[in-house]
Amino acid sequence: MDMAPISASNKTLVTLDLFPYDKPHDDPEDASDNKQTEENINLASLRFTTDQEQREEVHHNVSTKTTLYTDPWTIKKELTKSSIGYLNYLYLNGSIVRSDILRYLPISDQRVVEEGPGLAVNVYDEDTDTMHKLVLKKWPKCLSYILGSAWRREFVVRRDLKIGDVVGIYWDPYESKLHFCVLSRSPIKELI
Repeated sequence: MDMAPISASNKTLVTLDLFPYDKPHDDPEDASDNKQTEENINLASLRFTTDQEQREEVHHNVSTKTTLYTDPWTIKKELTKSSIGYLNYLYLNGSIVRSDILRYLPISDQRVVEEGPGLAVNVYDEDTDTMHKLVLKKWPKCLSYILGSAWRREFVVRRDLKIGDVVGIYWDPYESKLHFCVLSRSPIKELI
C-alpha cells in the first residue's frame, strides 16, 4: 500500500519556549529569534494567574496549580511518657482520625471503632518493611482514639522508641492499612 507523502505546506510548526527569559544573550544582529511569534507559545506567561483567572477557578471549583509533593504523613505525633509507657496504646487526636482514617472505612467498620471493641488494622512499618496488627478504637467517654493491643511490643520495644521521637502515620485507602514511620529521633542527652 503506497502512502502519499505528507506535504510540508500542510503542517504548522509550533514551538514551546519553556524558558524564554533564561536564554543566553545572543548576537544583537540576530534579534529575530528573540521575538515572540504567533506559532511560538510562551509558557513563562502561564506560570502566574491573574486575580480574575483565580476567581474563575474558584467559581468553577477547578485549579490549574500543580502540586509536586504532598507530605503523606497526615498524623504526626511526638511521643510522650504515656505513648511509650505500659498503657500499651498510642493516643490519637479525634478530629484527625475522623478526617484521615474513619471517612475511608465502611459504615460497619466505623461503628466497630466508635462503639465496639475496636477494629483490627494492618500497620505497615515503612522503615523496616514489616506488617503489624493493632486495634483502632475510640477512647471511652472521650473524643480521642487509640491504637492499641500490641503497640508497646510491636513498636515501642521493637523500634526502641523514646520520649520526644516523632512518628508519622497515614491511612492508605487503596490497601486499607496504616503506614507508620519514625520521622525523627529525639536528641540523645549526654550524661555528665
